Amino acid sequence: MQLPYRYRLGGEAGTKPDCSLAQPAPARAFEGPENYGAVKPVKCSWDHRGSARELFIEAGIAGGRQFFALVLIIIQVLGSHENLMTCDPSKCGFYAAVFCEYTKAYVRCFPLVALAVSLMVATRMILNHRIYYQLLKHNLLISFEPLLPSQDALFRILLWCFVNAIPHFIMNIWLAHREVFHVVKLGELASSAEKLMAANVLHDTRQVAVFYLVPAVVFLLFLFTSYDTEAFLLPLSKYFEDDFEASRSALKEVRFMKEPDAADHVTKGLHFQGKGGEACTVGDVFAELAEVAATDAPVAVARRKNQQLREVFGRVQMAAIARMRVTWTMWPARLLLDPRLEDEDSVTFRRVWKFYLGLCALLLCFVKTCLSHQILKDIYDVYKGQVPDLAGLVVEGCHMLLVMTLGFLLFSQTIITSKDSKHPTTASSASECDRSR
Repeated sequence: MQLPYRYRLGGEAGTKPDCSLAQPAPARAFEGPENYGAVKPVKCSWDHRGSARELFIEAGIAGGRQFFALVLIIIQVLGSHENLMTCDPSKCGFYAAVFCEYTKAYVRCFPLVALAVSLMVATRMILNHRIYYQLLKHNLLISFEPLLPSQDALFRILLWCFVNAIPHFIMNIWLAHREVFHVVKLGELASSAEKLMAANVLHDTRQVAVFYLVPAVVFLLFLFTSYDTEAFLLPLSKYFEDDFEASRSALKEVRFMKEPDAADHVTKGLHFQGKGGEACTVGDVFAELAEVAATDAPVAVARRKNQQLREVFGRVQMAAIARMRVTWTMWPARLLLDPRLEDEDSVTFRRVWKFYLGLCALLLCFVKTCLSHQILKDIYDVYKGQVPDLAGLVVEGCHMLLVMTLGFLLFSQTIITSKDSKHPTTASSASECDRSR
């Protein structure tokens, strides 16, 4: 397959090495068949950003802040029941007890489900950053589709859980100090504040805010900022840091691709064939991907394609493309983790990825264990006649189903085996058979 561009092998002797993107070089004969298609790696100051070590450290820092906030909530909710209400129908009534159990289930499930969602967002960030820097090293630049938290169903589910958890604390404080609230008058703020302080109302409110509400809000803010994938990528100033002139010249040769186009071709399958019968490397795959998805005029092509999608394919096709923005569509995994890539960097990344999946499995097992323990406890309570616990049991069952679904999507889309590797000729031959019929 003829490559759309050539790679520069390095600077001349005695000159400063070129740390920009791969530069186009005049076509010339190689010194031997063993060097056919070989590219001499040139180290740049930003080259380490795409390594497995740097990617997982970056994801660990971003996810560590979220994890710390969630640990504070989990310890308070699962380790201590001081701020949780006892849903006794004899004290608050049957319907109030049902509402109490319903909201208490959200209080317990929010940090556990948030932990699973945080893993999904971190996984998406690692894969997107990895493929971005790998493409950048091969004279390709990908434009990711913007993913707002409001467009992600997982973030909306977390907001729903948090909103449903707040009434439990309000109800608990109200019923515990109902006598004080009855004598509080809005017109007498000074005396009312003294009464609330004397009854420890403000103390209980502060305790709930410190150990649950504030960590939950901090977690949601950290999670919100982690959705912007491109905000953590290489700044333009860093790209020009090594050699300004060479980097500026290299930008003229950069080819662009849109995320929907790249994801579509990767999902359909690439050949993964090395040059001259050699082992397949990530450069070979990117060259094939550039042939079918890259363009030299990204603005004009993107405007034309968007117009065609609206006019020809209509809203159904646009909705299908919008579904690619969901967090769990981790299309780069099909390319980066394919076992047919035999270069050293890809092999190392797959090994580190297996270790990362092991950590994810442990965290998901912890989440499922906590949910299973609470579900079994509520089943026993319902069996003993505590009917209000049925409301919490339904909520916990839905959250367990969600966590199991997220775990299945995480491992099914990021564990790529030789059986999962698609070959484009299979799909093309099938389509030709359909047309012949």
